[in-house]
Amino acid sequence: MLRPVLAFYLVSPHADVAKLGPGCGATYRTVGPTCPKSCPLFDNGCYAQRGRVYMVQRWHQKRRDELRKARGIGYIRHLVTGGWMKPTKNDRRVVDRDHARAVFEWHLERTQKNTTGWSYTHAPRQMKAAGFGPENQPPGLTILASCHSLEEAAELQKDGWKTARVTEEMDKVKGELYCPYDMNKWKGISNKDTDTNCMTCRKCFEGPTNIVFLKF
Repeated sequence: MLRPVLAFYLVSPHADVAKLGPGCGATYRTVGPTCPKSCPLFDNGCYAQRGRVYMVQRWHQKRRDELRKARGIGYIRHLVTGGWMKPTKNDRRVVDRDHARAVFEWHLERTQKNTTGWSYTHAPRQMKAAGFGPENQPPGLTILASCHSLEEAAELQKDGWKTARVTEEMDKVKGELYCPYDMNKWKGISNKDTDTNCMTCRKCFEGPTNIVFLKF
């Protein structure tokens, strides 16, 4: 078996992604090698495996950007595609400590510059065990724990995580908020006409509310 190629890293200071909203930056890594194998969405409806975001990570496979390219932006969505992991020789997935450390240190350096970043992980327990849990996240950076059941969400919240639960049902509970962008799509309302995006919502990275994403 061939050893997996290490994932690229693309930094887009002004990503021009409709859901993110104007002026928001983004970073991308390869889908698959950087994702935990436990993610139930991989090859099963993951948005990063289809459409424009998938093509972005395909078009830029040779990129090796640095976060300093995003200097001066106000908001950045880390890992629109890909995740916080890396492959091993025996095809396991472990936390990419070098990558995570670089992001954490960058936000520590940018604290006074008011750069806000957010991301998600389907490997919260591995991230916490590696020293990148919610108690270690620097000011200006929020990583939400992605999960798929109310029970898992409750357990992760007790462990200090803000959660982003993915569901196919309308089963929101107290302390959760449906992503307004997803809700508009579900209702057939134009997000462009209503100016609904991450920059107008900001609930993923501001305040204690847990988020619910609708799987389409």
